[in-house]
Amino acid sequence: MNQLVSVGTSHHVAPIEFREKLAFSEEQLIESLQRLRESDQVQEAVILSTCNRVELYAIAHSVRNADAAAKMLVEFLAQYHQMSVESLKKWCYLHHNFGTVQHLFRVTASLDSMVVGESQILGQVKASYNRSRAAGAVGTVLNRLFTKAFSVGKRVRSETTITAGAVSISYAAVELAKKIFNTLEGKTVAILGAGEMSELTAKHLVANGVSKVIVANRTYARAVKVAEKFNGTPLAYDSNLDFLMEADIVISSTDAPHYLINRQPLADIMRRRRHRYMFLIDIAVPRDIDPDVSKVDHAFLYNIDDLEAVVASNLQDRQQEAVQAERIVAEEAKRFYNQLQVFQVNPTIKAIHQQFQQVADTELQACFYKTALSDQQEAAVASMTQAIVKKLLHHPMQNLRCAVNDGDADHAQYVQALQELFELDVNDDNSEL
Repeated sequence: MNQLVSVGTSHHVAPIEFREKLAFSEEQLIESLQRLRESDQVQEAVILSTCNRVELYAIAHSVRNADAAAKMLVEFLAQYHQMSVESLKKWCYLHHNFGTVQHLFRVTASLDSMVVGESQILGQVKASYNRSRAAGAVGTVLNRLFTKAFSVGKRVRSETTITAGAVSISYAAVELAKKIFNTLEGKTVAILGAGEMSELTAKHLVANGVSKVIVANRTYARAVKVAEKFNGTPLAYDSNLDFLMEADIVISSTDAPHYLINRQPLADIMRRRRHRYMFLIDIAVPRDIDPDVSKVDHAFLYNIDDLEAVVASNLQDRQQEAVQAERIVAEEAKRFYNQLQVFQVNPTIKAIHQQFQQVADTELQACFYKTALSDQQEAAVASMTQAIVKKLLHHPMQNLRCAVNDGDADHAQYVQALQELFELDVNDDNSEL
């Protein structure tokens, strides 16, 4: 029986130093999905990679249990990112079957986010799902799972006020900037990378008084597009950091595999600008700014983990709404998983009925060939044979369905045993799910 499993890490369990090692670039995501598709053990897969989490969801087959499936995924991630399985296990979590469903629903409901109630995660999960589907890695089960997850996320947002008074990374950045500069009036912000998060942060800064925006991006057209939103100045980034001479606040969010701002070049710029305060926000994973930049006089560097403490102090008002959201997630996860279990068992039940019926039909034809029976007699014998097949299978199949409905943990072993004992050709078509 196929197993629904997930393996991942997030800001809850791992520092940014580990998460950036496990992060996937756009190209790596496509390559990884292709590798997984070519594997004999993975039937479907979705990879979610954001600044706060990296998670792999999969339908694994040719394995006897969920533990074996999870072990296979851990080994894949370790091999792909060239790290030991032991180091990966230290900072990762595993979810099997129902646990995977519930975890994904909590993620899309933003209950597992650094900022409970934030709105970006739902779009990020959708983008990851669409990317995996375009790569041909999504089949019937993950399609239904993720579609349901999006529905649950929307239900939580519509039936609770968990997003009211949104507290975000952008909010945290503004609060820290105010503490450093006292006022943001007349300040200049430089955006390096022009990603969605940096654009949102810049929007909050401008709303709080920042007067000038500089956008530096490797793709100049993208820089122009973002700069137009703030009546700002676009630049084509080419490793020249002179644009930082004017910047009071720097927001960096690119997918570069190496540091774009290092200690010594920034120290040189700080000297040239006579050590005017500079506030740097590195919200990229992997990081864009060398951590040693924090040792430069009058340079204040914060990465995405550093902002968590600021966010945490502003979340108390959301806790009651989070309790209601958790109830919704638990209810939806249980309902969906029960449906999934039933429909995963149905192909096996269908296959064993077909096999018994084929045997019965074959023997009937042999009997009719050797015996001179009237049409009425043949019909009676055929009807009796079908009744025997149904009665022989009724109680075993009923007990199997009851095991699923009652949450019996052994039902997967029952299904596996049936498939092996009767050598069933099972078509795992869950199109009705």
